[in-house]
Amino acid sequence: PLPLPSGPAAGPRQLAAAAAIAAAAGQRTAFAAAGAALRKALAADPALAAIAGQLAIDITPRGLRIMLLDSKAHAMFAPGSTVPNALARQALKRIGRVIGGLPGPVRISGFTDASAPSGPGANWALSAGRANAARAVLTAAGLKDARVEAVTGHGSHDLLLPAQPLAAANRRISILVLRAPPPR
Repeated sequence: PLPLPSGPAAGPRQLAAAAAIAAAAGQRTAFAAAGAALRKALAADPALAAIAGQLAIDITPRGLRIMLLDSKAHAMFAPGSTVPNALARQALKRIGRVIGGLPGPVRISGFTDASAPSGPGANWALSAGRANAARAVLTAAGLKDARVEAVTGHGSHDLLLPAQPLAAANRRISILVLRAPPPR
């Protein structure tokens, strides 16, 4: 923990700023521990080891971002489907158990590649349906539904690999655990 300023020079603003810095440092530590626990859990589970490399975890200025990416060898959903396959469900359950213990609201986003599925708006509907299916698995695994702030579909408008619009990794689910607001 960071020391809080004290003495006659420490006013309410300084104390509030110091408390916010301490809280942010605590959240960053908790996010790093959660990310490490997820990586370890997936790598240690023989059933999930094959997709452990498809889990991208980073701490952003907004919070902890966990992305479950498709690969050429392992897609998380069948083409055109909003139903996660068994491996994706297992991975999402692990993620749900870990992030269920973290504070802060959660945003879940779905993304597709730039392939042209049948019908206008199909990538929008597909990405939104996949994000919502991920939400259902996460909440069944321990994430409180009240913490889910948003479930969104981005279609193919935010490619992870813009130079490779058809790359499997563009098809992904992103779970963002937002930083909890500083104490007041």
